[in-house]
Amino acid sequence: MQDSDKERRDVTHTSTETLPHWQLDSIFPGLDSPEFDLAKTELRTRLELLETFIDDRDIRARSGARVTPDVAALCDELLSRVNDLYRTFSTLNAYLSGFVATDAFNDQARAEASALRPLASRLSVVSKRTTAWLGSFDPDALIAESEVAREHAYTVRKSALEAMRLLSDEAEAVVSGLEPTAGSAWARLHSDLVSRTTIRTLLPGRDNADYTLSELRNLQSEPDRDLRRAAYDAEISLLAQNDVSFAAAMNSIKGQVDELSGRRGWARPLDEALFANAITAGSLAALQQACRERFPVLRRYLGAKAALLGLDRLAWYDLRAPLDLGGGVRRYSWDEAQALVIGAFGRYSDKLADYAKQTFAAGWIDVPPRKGKRNGAFCMPVLGVKESRIMLNFGGQLDDVFTLAHELGHGYHNACQFEAERTPLQKSTPMTLAETASIFCETIVVNALLERADDRETLAILEQDLLSTTQLVIDIDSRFRFEQTVFERRRERELSIDELNGIMLDAQAETYGDALEADARHRYMWAHKGHYYSTGRSFYNFPYTFGMLFGLGLYKRYQDEPDAFRANYDDLLASTGMDEAAPLAARFGINIEDVDFWRGALSLAETRVGRYEELAGALG
Repeated sequence: MQDSDKERRDVTHTSTETLPHWQLDSIFPGLDSPEFDLAKTELRTRLELLETFIDDRDIRARSGARVTPDVAALCDELLSRVNDLYRTFSTLNAYLSGFVATDAFNDQARAEASALRPLASRLSVVSKRTTAWLGSFDPDALIAESEVAREHAYTVRKSALEAMRLLSDEAEAVVSGLEPTAGSAWARLHSDLVSRTTIRTLLPGRDNADYTLSELRNLQSEPDRDLRRAAYDAEISLLAQNDVSFAAAMNSIKGQVDELSGRRGWARPLDEALFANAITAGSLAALQQACRERFPVLRRYLGAKAALLGLDRLAWYDLRAPLDLGGGVRRYSWDEAQALVIGAFGRYSDKLADYAKQTFAAGWIDVPPRKGKRNGAFCMPVLGVKESRIMLNFGGQLDDVFTLAHELGHGYHNACQFEAERTPLQKSTPMTLAETASIFCETIVVNALLERADDRETLAILEQDLLSTTQLVIDIDSRFRFEQTVFERRRERELSIDELNGIMLDAQAETYGDALEADARHRYMWAHKGHYYSTGRSFYNFPYTFGMLFGLGLYKRYQDEPDAFRANYDDLLASTGMDEAAPLAARFGINIEDVDFWRGALSLAETRVGRYEELAGALG
């Protein structure tokens, strides 16, 4: 499953009576349906047949292998079978995720998801055996001889590099077999504790009640500062209830990743993450240099916001505080949000607007926040029916409108790949490029709203836009620094709760600087963010910054040559799993190794900070 989690979104509470839940019936009629049972049987059958095929044909790493017509024919059949198996597995996994992500208490769906995990381990073994075998041949020779290899040229070339890092077949099989009860088990523990744990507290203006982590985060977007502070304090207390478990999970996952990364020949886990994200260390260095140069600019925004709120500087619980510019904070109904997004999309293209309309009409979106539902927002493709499902927690704020546009961008990205008939292997998009369409669509909406806004509305829009930019430039950098330090220290020994808190606070001090109160930062953010708890995706942070700025760079190309851009943009989206980021960016004259490209993408933020300060001075 491609999980394009929009992790930075936390929204305020709103009435859930009229907000739609997504439908999953177009995938399978139900968890007890014959169609679902048949799909599970089909998955097991295809997996067993492929495992037998791999053993019978001795698909494994080979020394001195030559490409012959028989090898080419074998490659054609192997890749076709792997694609079919991935499609079946991905569809089942997405279907079950649709239940579990919106209802952590659905025991039947959780049991079915649990039953799928051993099959995922076996599929991982198949994938690694396939990679090792493909990597045994000269990729150019295999591509020249095999038709299916030509269609999957990027997969073949990437396999040649990845195969050099694999352990023996037997060792990789052991790793895959243990994963569900090792790192993945710790990740599920973290997710379950975050979803299920509540804290009973009396908040200002509220009844004594039980609150989830998501609800407490949402309340930190309320106008009342006393309420925001109390919700923040309660969040810290809630996370502290399970900090022993969270620290054990963090230590275990990072220790496992570092051990396997080293044994596979990577100098550090970051190198493995760069390879997985299809970029070079030079691209990341250029991106981070440009971002760190702009920290002072974004701190100016935080200072201007503090002044608008009547503060010397912001506390953590003030970051998402709304601006009351007269008449109260603007709220949006669900109908208004849909209309705004469809209207803005239509100014770019009818095709994009029609996709949004289809998503709403077909019931592909789950909107209301509720107990047991996952925090944040994400979009996932459902390969078997060529649809997507979008989850968000809509609270009626302007930021929720931007989140809606963002996630619809992910869905449109999937639709372009479906339209181009991409196979699962061709569709596998790295996170760095997975954010391309989402940021582009969000920018369309932001710019459409700015064009018709008066000064007060402009300041409100800039507030949400710059808050997002600050999260993706400053806060993401703090998370990168935290994870880098944890990996370095975990190599020596396990880290205590106090050490993890200290590393987090140090990272926030280095990035936010004096724009945040020193004693009101978030020491437990390492426990809050699920992105740290993954053995498959280390450094689940910098790709968001990459995606944002790459999306802004593409939008600038669109503004310069709109007709030429439209003609090539959908093809770019359809191709994000078929090449590395650099050659795909070069299609639009973008050099991601050049720090000046990233500086140019960030120049819009500097312009908007200046406008924000101007309006804040006039209206504050």
